[in-house]
Amino acid sequence: MAYERTVTSRGHKYRQLVESRWDPKKKQPRTVVLKHLGTVIEKDGKEILKPSALKIDQIDNAYPVGKLAVYWKLMEELNVHDSISKSFDLNNDDIAKGIQILALNQLVGRKSLTKLVSWVSNGPLSRWLGLEGKNLTKDYFLSALDNISQNVDSVFCSYSNSIQHNLRNGWSSILGHEPERYFFFHDITRIKWNGGTTFYANNGHEKQSGRPHIGFGLVVSKDNYMPIMGYPVRGQHHDSTTVRETVSNLKRTDMKNITLVWDRGFVGKKNIQLARDNQMHVLSAGVRSSKAVIGWISKYSDDEIEQRENIMRLAKDKGIYHKDEIGTLYGQKCKIVVTIDPQKRNHARVSRDLLLHTLEHESKKEDIARLKKKLTPLVVPSRGRRGYKIDRNAESLARQCDGRSLFFCTDTAMSGEDIVRTYFQKDHVEKAFRFLKKDACLTPVRYQLPGRVESYLSVVNFVAYELIAAVLWKLRTHKIEIGFEELMQEADKIYEIEMTFKGKKIHRWTHMTDNVKKLFKPFGIATLQT
Repeated sequence: MAYERTVTSRGHKYRQLVESRWDPKKKQPRTVVLKHLGTVIEKDGKEILKPSALKIDQIDNAYPVGKLAVYWKLMEELNVHDSISKSFDLNNDDIAKGIQILALNQLVGRKSLTKLVSWVSNGPLSRWLGLEGKNLTKDYFLSALDNISQNVDSVFCSYSNSIQHNLRNGWSSILGHEPERYFFFHDITRIKWNGGTTFYANNGHEKQSGRPHIGFGLVVSKDNYMPIMGYPVRGQHHDSTTVRETVSNLKRTDMKNITLVWDRGFVGKKNIQLARDNQMHVLSAGVRSSKAVIGWISKYSDDEIEQRENIMRLAKDKGIYHKDEIGTLYGQKCKIVVTIDPQKRNHARVSRDLLLHTLEHESKKEDIARLKKKLTPLVVPSRGRRGYKIDRNAESLARQCDGRSLFFCTDTAMSGEDIVRTYFQKDHVEKAFRFLKKDACLTPVRYQLPGRVESYLSVVNFVAYELIAAVLWKLRTHKIEIGFEELMQEADKIYEIEMTFKGKKIHRWTHMTDNVKKLFKPFGIATLQT
């Protein structure tokens, strides 16, 4: 019968698996070592076994596994597979697995479809997904996209809304619903298009002006910045024209008490009326091209706003003053908040006064033209030797508006401070787009068929961003004092080594020190080691 024993050699202790056997020659029992188990070390008064290193036959492959393991475990925790498969009449395992692979591919390297098969087959994904021995092809992934969005008898059919609904329920069942109100941060980003113009890709606006591109709309939640909805936008459409689609999709959900937090680009009387007609509130900042907004901004003197009871801390060493009241803006009854940032105000006034001073003493025509352009609309044409004059009324209004901003919400029950803080949180949806473009390799879009573009943006990238948001949620929840980028740098150091040992394939991970294990413990990646 086998048993363990500890022996001492040259001052070191070793653990062995041994067995007592009868020696017929000596006619007495002898102890036979079956296996050397490792070194015994003492820690806190206890003996701890440090296993012996394997004596392998050969190393076959080394594969970066850290980031992939983090995202895979979050996929399991958020139940992504079932959220996709149950959207179909027959739970389709291949569609769900294909989308999972495409989403992970977005986050870990962005391989082309022709290289994706090798990437899956040669790494741990085939084991984790149960695809070992399956003959994967490029069509396996294209079929997954085509089954989500496609034309059936000339009618466009899409399961993307159903899948997003299931994914939303999946993360909210773990993270929890916001108890009183849903604040959704809504924005649009523009993505470069590789190819000619198609249904979604058109020459459009802003940084992509004159080049084929697609828009991607994203709505995220307030507390955890998890995705609520993602959808493609035709390149030729301005941001303000996409609100109807967002409102229509949100109306199909079971969520109530929705407040949309908008960037200024969405703000307009018609868009706000559309949201209110659908029982949704709007929170945003006023656009200075509106005379009504300028009227509200310039309504109060600095002394009326800069009272100690109106101070609001934004950061450790930064504060602003605010004053709010209920009034009418963009045709709606709103809580209107006017803020002053004293540092911005003083900087704006000094900068403008220096420019005006320079203009009044400048003699070169080309420099005068340059300064006049910078000082529009304060400098206006006039008869005389210089050909211009300074509009003192415009200068006075500009001084009164220096450092000021206007925020509003159609929910008049919100406090002025809550409105300002909520608006500033919209930076997180802009950060979401930065993650999508950088970490999830969102751009450029290489698919051509409208159905595949819709599936790619509405499902694949929805899942990819959900996993990024889940990483950030884990970091906050477990108070891990490093950022997303630093965590991923540590994950990049973890490799899986595939080895042959006595004719069998075994896998071991590198860089799994005690500190690394502690860092990634909230993600549970250690369970993937074999």
